[in-house]
Amino acid sequence: MKSITVYCSSSTRVPTSLLEGARTVGSTIAQRGIRLVYGGGSVGLMGAVAEGAKAHGGLVTGIITETLVELEQASDICDELIVVKTMRERRRQLLGLADGILVLPGGLGTMEEFFEALVGRQLAEHGSPIGLVNLDGAMETLLVMLDDMVHRQFVRASARDLLLVEEDPVAAVDRLLEAPSGLVDPTRMVPSGPD
Repeated sequence: MKSITVYCSSSTRVPTSLLEGARTVGSTIAQRGIRLVYGGGSVGLMGAVAEGAKAHGGLVTGIITETLVELEQASDICDELIVVKTMRERRRQLLGLADGILVLPGGLGTMEEFFEALVGRQLAEHGSPIGLVNLDGAMETLLVMLDDMVHRQFVRASARDLLLVEEDPVAAVDRLLEAPSGLVDPTRMVPSGPD
């Protein structure tokens, strides 16, 4: 694995413990010799994950929209900052550069990125393993929702099983690095019948 894409919050109001967890994710990625790919922001968990990687000599690629650059949220510590026009293009490039994906706590944008990546893996559009870093239990409600969707048979358990969930940031990175990559059989993933 040469690069890990991290999806996470850019909120400036998150608790310090989450910021520290994001820094640990970034530093661990760098210490393992892996390139960090992320949303290019300088604030919130985004800023922390990039700072963690750079503090340990890691390579950092940020992908950000023109609008967010104009709002002065672009990071100036990226080795490569790719500026795109739309969020859709940003998501496409974040996913396209990923050998593995880590999802940290976040809001609507993070959830949009996460579900796009999960559906893409489910439908064999990409082979990147996906890990969730459940810092301080912040992903519990998401996991409960996914389990309920499996229970109600909207989602097959095999799709839910694609997620590698860890609370510890170091364990999350290492588990992702050990995970097999490659396309899954989409016929095992999609529930039969109409929605």
